Amino acid sequence: MIICIHNMAREAPRTILSACGPYQKNVTSQDYEVIVVDNGSTPPFTLPDGLDFSPAPQIVTVPNPQPSPVFALNWAAKHVARGTHVLFAIDGARIFSDQLIANTLRAHAMCADAFVYTLACHLGPSVQMTSTTQGYNQDVEDRLIADSGWPAKPSALYDISVFAGSSYRGFWHPIQESNAFSMSRRLLDAVGGYHTGFVSPGAGLANLEIFARYVERPAAKNICLLSDMTFHQVHGGVATSGKVPFSTFDEEHRSIFQRGYVPPQFDTTYLGPLRPEVAKFARVGLLE
Repeated sequence: MIICIHNMAREAPRTILSACGPYQKNVTSQDYEVIVVDNGSTPPFTLPDGLDFSPAPQIVTVPNPQPSPVFALNWAAKHVARGTHVLFAIDGARIFSDQLIANTLRAHAMCADAFVYTLACHLGPSVQMTSTTQGYNQDVEDRLIADSGWPAKPSALYDISVFAGSSYRGFWHPIQESNAFSMSRRLLDAVGGYHTGFVSPGAGLANLEIFARYVERPAAKNICLLSDMTFHQVHGGVATSGKVPFSTFDEEHRSIFQRGYVPPQFDTTYLGPLRPEVAKFARVGLLE
């Protein structure tokens, strides 16, 4: 599990807590490793004292940090990760649901060379590109999380979140990207990591491009986790802040591929069960 962070002293500890035991259920520290790659934070990221996680997260600093996180993620996958499978989380501000690792491993055990992915949510009353213009900020979010009962109550995140824009059509229709997806190392070697043409801060459409490349590959075996999701904390990110228009991202995409971005169309298999806390999300898009 590779998580990329940059100047996320507030958000990263929650993300890391959610990636490790005892928060993650039905797995042991022998099942997976957590690699947190710091892409040039100032000051460099360190975990607060007194936290006891299993597996113990490995905090590494990418050599020669770049504005785009794709180089850090590819470097960590090639030079640090030891697993037979790799899970990428490009945005270190995203909290993970508490059975995400166990169900990701279950999916890979059931289907060789599968591409396993999750849908994404934003914490708060609406997508953060909107909510941050209506008074939602880090202080409001801190109170929202604390009042919800998280992390003692992992399911609370579903109650205080909405679908991210990339997942707005819900489980039953193709989505545009995932913020926790994984593949075997053999598949990663064959299809490739993040495209290094995405050099802009935040990586522009790099996460959408790699997602489309995998889900639309010939004879793709795609598995969507039906109850496990990621939950974005507000932090002024390039995309989720709404400060940079989509047209700017699309221009970079055009410069690399000589065409604009087109949302992927693909088939998928679902791995359940559908847990009760996901009910409101499962209803989205059913009548389309």
